Amino acid sequence: MTEQIKILKEEGNFQVTQGDKTFDLINRLSKLSEEEKENLLNESAKILSNCVNPVNTSGDITGLAVGYVQSGKTMSFTTLSTLAFDNGFRAIIYLAGTKNNLLEQTTNRLKDDLLTGSVNRRKYKVYQNPLIEDNSINEVHNALKLKRKPAILITILKKGKYINELMRLFSSHEIRSELGNNGILIIDDEADQASLNTYARSNSRSEDWEEDEYSSTYSSILRLKASLPNHSYIQYTATPQGPLLINLMDLLSPEFHVVLTPGKSYTGGIVFFVDNPDLIITIPPGEVYHHRNNPLTECPVSLINALQVYLIGVAIQVNILNKEDFLSMMVHADRETDASRKFHSWVSNIITNWGDRLALSDTDPSKVELLNSFRPNYLEAVIKIDNPPSFEQVISEVLEVILDTNIELVIQGSSAIDWSNATSHILVGAEMLNRGFTVEGLTVTYMPRNTVSRSNADTIQQRCRFFGYKRSYLESCRVYLPVDSILEYREYVEHEEVMREHLKSSTLRDLEQVMILGDQLNPTRNNILSADVIRYKLCGWRQMNALEFISENINYVNNFINSHHFDDCEDYKTDSRNHKILKLSINDLIEFMEGFKISGMPDALRKSSTIQYLRFLADKQRIEHAYIYQMAYNVTEGRERELKDRHDNLWINNIFMGRSNDGGATYPGDKGIRMEDSLCIQIHKVKLKHKSVKWRGKQLYTLGIYYPEAISHTLIGIIN
Repeated sequence: MTEQIKILKEEGNFQVTQGDKTFDLINRLSKLSEEEKENLLNESAKILSNCVNPVNTSGDITGLAVGYVQSGKTMSFTTLSTLAFDNGFRAIIYLAGTKNNLLEQTTNRLKDDLLTGSVNRRKYKVYQNPLIEDNSINEVHNALKLKRKPAILITILKKGKYINELMRLFSSHEIRSELGNNGILIIDDEADQASLNTYARSNSRSEDWEEDEYSSTYSSILRLKASLPNHSYIQYTATPQGPLLINLMDLLSPEFHVVLTPGKSYTGGIVFFVDNPDLIITIPPGEVYHHRNNPLTECPVSLINALQVYLIGVAIQVNILNKEDFLSMMVHADRETDASRKFHSWVSNIITNWGDRLALSDTDPSKVELLNSFRPNYLEAVIKIDNPPSFEQVISEVLEVILDTNIELVIQGSSAIDWSNATSHILVGAEMLNRGFTVEGLTVTYMPRNTVSRSNADTIQQRCRFFGYKRSYLESCRVYLPVDSILEYREYVEHEEVMREHLKSSTLRDLEQVMILGDQLNPTRNNILSADVIRYKLCGWRQMNALEFISENINYVNNFINSHHFDDCEDYKTDSRNHKILKLSINDLIEFMEGFKISGMPDALRKSSTIQYLRFLADKQRIEHAYIYQMAYNVTEGRERELKDRHDNLWINNIFMGRSNDGGATYPGDKGIRMEDSLCIQIHKVKLKHKSVKWRGKQLYTLGIYYPEAISHTLIGIIN
């Protein structure tokens, strides 16, 4: 019996209430603060309120939930699940990754969180990869007919075979007749992986849509969606570049989004690459693995150092301070299985050798030599620990750690990790330890993976298994990376923060398909994008061709000028060279840019990215003000400028006046009218020169923008 029904959200497609199942889950989350519980509930309710009403209606909708890597997305969709059941959904489908270890991980977490005792086992029915031949139709049908109406949870591998089986199950007469038009929730975990159509790029180049191709998993998802008359499809990911940049007409393009808030103890990119850069250790170029260019014939010294730092950390955190039950290390060299086998052999042999030598007498030369090799890594391991235990105390526990260490080769076909059977785990692998997989208690990450060309931002971010809830042992965390990878991650961290801030402040309807991204990275893989990606460096002076909305912009700019007091700039003696200046706060500048209308590409993308980036900079208090210049304010008709044609596109040829003939001593040129270290906008009134009557003599306002080096950026945009 529900003791309390709490209304969580009244806006949206239906009123979301918190009932028995959600109360039960939230009350058991003892590790979360009240604020964290409230965020979890409110964000889950926000997602659910945008879903299709689950009670005897029809329709579908796609939503996007954006978290951080290793930030607790599973708990978010578990809470969403209980809310869904409290509000009338009968079944939830979880597309739980492309690998068996991810499927098992998700299934076990759902069971651990929801199936607590005999009562809850009657409330929930969990099915993993149900197959028609295994009598799944009859089992699910019987569960749906039960008077107590248990929640049906179905976890499946994100592969065509299993998705098609599920489509057959929900298309069966037995299930259809029982469900009717009641709502089904589909949760796509790691939604940017495998789900999206990898033929989108090639299809966009074909003139005949009937010849379009679709990747297997994408096709299966569309068939499953088509078989469900009432469903809501929620994409969960920490790397939303793909879903945000695919064609807006794609059936998997999200219609709404929610940005998830991590818990207070979360340690992500900001913590590692901004706040604590000393936790990142560079792997020398000669020790960066590549199966062809640098296959490595002996164990790299940096790996030996990393192993010692790790063992010392376990000795301190687990054996001496008793802060943790166990800790782990991850070694990720290359996607090739042979590389994992090589590194696993090195690690196993080294750990065995050290165990044998540490068991020798204190005077044995071999042991003495080994202890001397540990001393510099002891200094590294304790540098961030207040009042650390002595070297002698630590080294006395290292043998104990070695004796209780599991060294696991994690490749296809590996069994699940039993975290409870040792105080130390060293995992060696690649793709199986990649996206979505949680390495419990991870302290030291060793990833000598070679960067050959420009990486995809979403791919490299998903390798950050070293993110997570690590505040209690952060001082023992270390990440070993090649210098190129470190630069990529530093670049990505800022990109991620800009993107999240932009998503928080906008609806998907308001968002342009544009992202801020540095020169080192691509946003995602090109084959899922149906349109051209443009990359544009915004540094120095850029002009905007505001040829649309001419009358609106004239009225807007005139009102702006008349409502602000501009000061005179230096007197250059002629009307065309004399200008006025206004100092504005960044928020006021953003407001001005939002009101100035530009629709043509790529100028609209430049405007959108600039606003997006300025909001981020202002929020981080990295920029406070900017300057606007009214250029040649006494030239009432505007300075004459030529309008040119190029491939059916029109653009204004160089709005900027050049320097005087004396080398700029008399006049430095329009581009010299700026504040060197500040963002500057020049308002130019121009009178067009063109052969056509339509454009000849037309007056309009357009903008020149100066991006100082300190806030220069690269935009990635989609031209549909």
